[in-house]
Amino acid sequence: MTTLSLSRQAERLRRTSWLDVIGAAWLVFVGGMFLMLVLPRWLVHSLRPLSLLAPLLVLIAKDLSHLPDALERTRLALRAPAWGKLPAAWLPPELIGMLRLDRALRRGFMAWLLRRPRPDVAPAGQALGYLKFGAYRTACAFVLFSSLVELPLDAAIVPLLVHGEGERLAIHLLMLGGALSSIVYMLGDRWLIGAGEHVLTEEALHISIGARTQGSIPLDAIAACERIDEPVAAWLRRRGIERRSAIKASPLDKPNTVLILKPGSRVRLTHLGVERTGPSCIFLYLDRPQELQSRIQML
Repeated sequence: MTTLSLSRQAERLRRTSWLDVIGAAWLVFVGGMFLMLVLPRWLVHSLRPLSLLAPLLVLIAKDLSHLPDALERTRLALRAPAWGKLPAAWLPPELIGMLRLDRALRRGFMAWLLRRPRPDVAPAGQALGYLKFGAYRTACAFVLFSSLVELPLDAAIVPLLVHGEGERLAIHLLMLGGALSSIVYMLGDRWLIGAGEHVLTEEALHISIGARTQGSIPLDAIAACERIDEPVAAWLRRRGIERRSAIKASPLDKPNTVLILKPGSRVRLTHLGVERTGPSCIFLYLDRPQELQSRIQML
């Protein structure tokens, strides 16, 4: 019975997204810090190592729950053989995806810096934009403004709070690195997104959100197209669909359209650097969602 219970808990942990697990680890860390404030001093000294280790244990448990997946990826790499894929087989796919996304954004920034034209690889069809009425351009301007304002504020405030010259220099360098990284990622993402359009052809809907989400959805794999005006999590709970079975393909704005896919459609999309196969639904933000909805209803 205990083994079966552990197996169920491991499967549940596997279905939980890394973002939710990181949030849980953060709550454990904050809870531990709160306990350190209210517990007696003699007990705090004994429990301090555990309070720092507890958040890591949450992440380690999540990683261990994916051990069967890691073993399967290792068997596939050995069968190929593809020796270069062996180290990555033991890393979380989401981590590999984040590294791919980081590399793509930096390359996008270099392309923006060198003023390279964005290659036009979109197929011919009806363009479905998502930047005209969305908040993406406003968010880019806000990131640029806040990053530039942050540096003089840091230079003015840090000397008043930190007296050590070495500590001040370290904080200044960290703030400068964070501001520059934000600008690099924002400009790289903006160049990769380009005109900000999906393309609807006679056979498929081609999704393109820079390096974040790419792929094609055959029209015959779409069971329904609906407008939504509620949070994605609430819609999924109401339909009884797991979050891991959904893809949120929106650069920033709250999705206003959901594509419900037919069971067994085996649609493949690259989302945040990870290939996702067989999602149940895909959430989109579109400037004019009625264009896609009317086309799907005609099928």
